[in-house]
Amino acid sequence: VDEVLKGADGTIIKCGVVGEIGCSWPLTPSEHRVLQATAEAQSQLGCPVIIHPGRNSDSPFQIIRILQEAGADASKTVMSHLDRTIFDKKKLLEFAKLGCYLEYDLFGTELLHYQFHPDIDMPNDNERIARIRTLIDEGYEDRILMAHDVHTKNRLMKYGGHGYSHILKNIVPKMLIRGISQDKIDKILLANPKRWLTFK
Repeated sequence: VDEVLKGADGTIIKCGVVGEIGCSWPLTPSEHRVLQATAEAQSQLGCPVIIHPGRNSDSPFQIIRILQEAGADASKTVMSHLDRTIFDKKKLLEFAKLGCYLEYDLFGTELLHYQFHPDIDMPNDNERIARIRTLIDEGYEDRILMAHDVHTKNRLMKYGGHGYSHILKNIVPKMLIRGISQDKIDKILLANPKRWLTFK
């Protein structure tokens, strides 16, 4: 709360979001307490929250339940990394009903071997677009977010990666080809992040 209201690490630079709150599977007791504290901070501030779920399709459900029981607002909460977490369409749509933002944020990450969870078949960008199309078709266009999760230098263009322009240069044109309208793309890339990042 102090980092949002006063500033972080002894500076006057105020945080605009709480997170990314890292969670494991199974959830540890300390992570459970951190989620409860996150909910308390969000209920005081009306701030946006972003969650890194454990690598299991039940993890996002457990996290949202804990947050809501502690007073969090799911409508101001992002569940990140859904592209590597929930693969089943029925389960994804069940999770979407809980009302948080659904983030597909591994665009540009296409792996044969996912070192953190070798039994997961990491989807490619075409599969991510298809999942987003499914969510749009089911009426969740107001709850979708997209990102790259660029966090290592090999993802930068200088080192042979897609860089920060990948979504705009490569993914948006493919979304248009796949029948996703520019209006819906603008909602996902502009309106939804703006709504999420605005304090209540």
